[in-house]
Amino acid sequence: MTSPAGQDRNHESIINDNLARLFRERLGMDAVAETLHGGRRPDIVARMPDGAPIVLETEIAPAPTVEADALSRLGMEIDGRRVQNAFAVTAPGRMRTAPQQSLYEQLAVARLTWREWRSDGTAGPGLEGTFAELGDAVGLATPPDGGLEEAVDLLEEGVHEAGLILSRTPGTVARIAKNVFKVKSGDETAAMAALIIVNAMVFQDRLASVVGEYRPVYGAFRRGDFSNVLLLRNWDQILEEDYYPIFRMARDIVAEMSADEASEVLEECASTAMYLLRSEAAGRHDLAGRVFNKLVSERKLLAAFYTRIPSSVLLAGLALAPGRWPGTNWGDIGEVSKFRVVDPACGTGTLPMAAYRQILQNHTTGSNGNAVSDEIHRALVEQIIIGADVVQAAIHLTAATLAAMSPTVRFNGMQLHTLRLGIDADNKVNLGSLEWLASPEVQSFFSATEEQIGATTGSGALVQRPRADLVISNPPYTRRGANGGHEESLARIFSLLEGDSKSQSAVKKKTAALLSGTPANQTAGHGSSFLVLADRMVNPGGRIAFVISGSALFGEAWVETRLMLSEKYEVEFIVCSHDPELRAMSHDTKMGEALIVARRLNGDEAPSGRGKFVNLWRGIHRETDALAVVQAVNNIASAPLHHSDGPSVGGSPLIIGGEQWGEIVDGPLGAEPWTSARWRNGAICQLAAALERGELWSDDSTQIVGRFPLVKIKDFCAVGPDSQQIHGSNGPFNSYMGWNEEAQFHALRNHQESEHKSMFAEPNAWLSPKPERNYSRAWGQAGRLHLAGSIRYNTQRVIARFTNLTTLGVRSWYTLQLDTEAANRSSREIVLVLWLNSTFGMLLHANRSNETQEGRGQGNKGMLQSMPVLDVRQLADWQLAAAQGIWRDFQDRTFQSFHQCAVDPARIELDERVARELLGLGDDAVASIARLRRLLASDPSIHGGKKPELPEPG
Repeated sequence: MTSPAGQDRNHESIINDNLARLFRERLGMDAVAETLHGGRRPDIVARMPDGAPIVLETEIAPAPTVEADALSRLGMEIDGRRVQNAFAVTAPGRMRTAPQQSLYEQLAVARLTWREWRSDGTAGPGLEGTFAELGDAVGLATPPDGGLEEAVDLLEEGVHEAGLILSRTPGTVARIAKNVFKVKSGDETAAMAALIIVNAMVFQDRLASVVGEYRPVYGAFRRGDFSNVLLLRNWDQILEEDYYPIFRMARDIVAEMSADEASEVLEECASTAMYLLRSEAAGRHDLAGRVFNKLVSERKLLAAFYTRIPSSVLLAGLALAPGRWPGTNWGDIGEVSKFRVVDPACGTGTLPMAAYRQILQNHTTGSNGNAVSDEIHRALVEQIIIGADVVQAAIHLTAATLAAMSPTVRFNGMQLHTLRLGIDADNKVNLGSLEWLASPEVQSFFSATEEQIGATTGSGALVQRPRADLVISNPPYTRRGANGGHEESLARIFSLLEGDSKSQSAVKKKTAALLSGTPANQTAGHGSSFLVLADRMVNPGGRIAFVISGSALFGEAWVETRLMLSEKYEVEFIVCSHDPELRAMSHDTKMGEALIVARRLNGDEAPSGRGKFVNLWRGIHRETDALAVVQAVNNIASAPLHHSDGPSVGGSPLIIGGEQWGEIVDGPLGAEPWTSARWRNGAICQLAAALERGELWSDDSTQIVGRFPLVKIKDFCAVGPDSQQIHGSNGPFNSYMGWNEEAQFHALRNHQESEHKSMFAEPNAWLSPKPERNYSRAWGQAGRLHLAGSIRYNTQRVIARFTNLTTLGVRSWYTLQLDTEAANRSSREIVLVLWLNSTFGMLLHANRSNETQEGRGQGNKGMLQSMPVLDVRQLADWQLAAAQGIWRDFQDRTFQSFHQCAVDPARIELDERVARELLGLGDDAVASIARLRRLLASDPSIHGGKKPELPEPG
């Protein structure tokens, strides 16, 4: 057909043919165009490695019907598989008249737009990018999570049943534990063995579907029974060629079984594998990892939470964005082969997998249209990706995960290693990957290579501490050597040959010695230890990319680690989710976590002292959404950003598909808490930063409308003892709840919203000195002013209380004593109580507190000591007199919980009187405080997922 001007016009079918060809030739994907399926003709059908079809409907702009066309394809069957993902793709209008001989090349570099639609009714954001970026989104598209959860449940049930069958023969289980897993036999051994067999069977059938000489799993049936002999023969045939990391451990497990028990166990495993292969989620690389995570029943002892795939895509996408590696020619296989990615706590391989995908994407984009070759896959598996873990079965799953990326590519081993944790048979204490802190090489217990994977002596190979361009990891959080009563479980799961308290003590002692003199802190857990290890591994100019506990950003125990990152790195991104429904980056935890990407400075570079904070308003549930966030962050972060310590105008909006997904702010770094990550709304960061400077911005953020002196509590107050220094096994007192009129030693104990409703309090507990214990030092810190360390802002009502008697704060309460030189101490303490319970005090408390759960602020003595408050020493007599008037009116007033601050009449009146009468501020300051209350009431850090309570408009 021709245009009015006589130009040839390309029909959309020609566009489809060329796009399908791009998928095949540039990305190595199975894609066909304009093929009839059951009377319907989708524009393009792209098949995933597991065979799941994804439809792309394409139109040339303005494309008025493309989204309706994509939606209409959901649910249709293609070769027996239901379509659960469809993309609406729009090509630029100039493609209609582009010469056909150059259309292929023009589509490869054109700016396309697309949106993903899913069978559960959800949709991704509208995006724009190159064909390579579209291909990346299609490659990461997965069925809705319902299918994944169903597959996880199915796999878990099958593994459980096979494990029960195997458990009937405890001798076999004991041999598998000793000879294959090299651990003590326990409840997890049989189920873990079944999981590894199922995983190998799934891989076998997928391999048999593309390599003709390999037999599928059911080829091992003989006269109605499953034959372990035939299965082992099939696996031996595969092992003669390749795939040791996947099949050798599974083979060793089956070889320990008798023919009769193997038949029943293997039939259950094969049935589970076949169900999985028919499921919509069979290609999900985290499927076995999710079940592994559940099987490791005591994983919380080492906080071994496994990374969610969307989190891994986001982290790897930010760390490996091609524009951040200007010296790397990603299109040159020889150069890319020298790149090294290390995960020293790789678990089941989610983060190495994400790095694999991103490097492959970088290579595809940078290779000037060359098709993806086997060589890049081989380089990634054999050279680029390096992983270590203390769980041997996890290394097996990591190996299978990487090999499944290109199952037909044969390789000569992987850089994956199991490192010992605990005391071995020679009484040597081992700390897994942390041994690299002490030595440039460590002993590998198991390596994913032909030479090492079958080793029975446990000696393994010496593994050099890697030098990395990127260290990417989600390390365990809790400290090693803490027994918690789980020594035997820890021994079974984590290769400890001795699980008694003696071995735990030895592990703890060696850990302390290794970390001595480093920024790591055992109180912080091993997130800080692994960051120090990463610092030893990463090359100048290289990067670290970590999933870390939210405590790392705020906690006292992380001070030295934050300082290390601030001084030695350009902290490029700190990503936090402020979605109350999804704050974690890992599975099986609701604890707040963060992603951090930081570049190691070269020797001649000075630290900037600042970083970019990405505060997401919605959790990242899907891989394609993670790609959209990566793209948006990369675009926005390259331009100037609002500062978290600047005017209170909020952060730079993170707009994706026309909707705001969050904000980015440029914020200060250092040893102090990284408060730029604390708040969903950047305006609260900015108001808090100004308040800590003693400034209050106007409601419209154009000027400063109030100034007042602030000081850290430790500079004029003594903060009383921690609870363990007062009562319990180490304290000089026993404590008892309830009022005792005859008691000498009064206490304010616990923080109950039903009891602590006002600023004035009577003691609610009493203390009894223990015989022959010196209690004078603890009691000498008693007083009348008490400040809460930890607060639940969405239930509790007051931060500070003033008691009628000398009292010692216990359990949640810390007693404050002003300097003895301060005149009118009681009056100044009253001022502090008023200030701390105002919105000013709430903001400064929350801004400094450690937030592991929404709606809560956790604070300890160190946090309170560094918390800024009004400097009551500098107040004039008229201000002290004004405070007494406010106190008389408010000491018994009942407050609502802090998250209701915007509508609580008592809090509103207190704020206004503190501003006007105590600080001498005007109407513009009162309006600014009202804005602050609305912002805080709307922030998940305060309301914790409860519906915000806001005043009526106007």
